[in-house]
Amino acid sequence: MHAKRADVTGPQRRPEDRGGRPGPRPSDGWTYLSYMIGGMLLYGGIGWLIGRWTDLPVLFGVGMIVGLGLAIALIIFRVTRS
Repeated sequence: MHAKRADVTGPQRRPEDRGGRPGPRPSDGWTYLSYMIGGMLLYGGIGWLIGRWTDLPVLFGVGMIVGLGLAIALIIFRVTRS
C-alpha cells in the first residue's frame, strides 16, 4: 500500500540519463595533466633536437611553450565538444 520512491530505493541515475551533460570524472584531472606534460616533453624534445641541429638552443624553450599551448587547446576542445 505504500509506494516505493524510485529515487531512494532505485538505481542511481547518471546525469546523461536525465538529458543533462555528464559531469567531470575523478580521473579527468590526471588526464589533463598528462596531456600538458606529454605535450611539453614531445615538442620540447623536438625543439631540442632541431636546436642542436641548427645551433639555436632557444628552440627547446619554444618547443615546450608550443607543446603546452597545443595541449591546452586539446583539453579545451575535449571539454567543450558535445
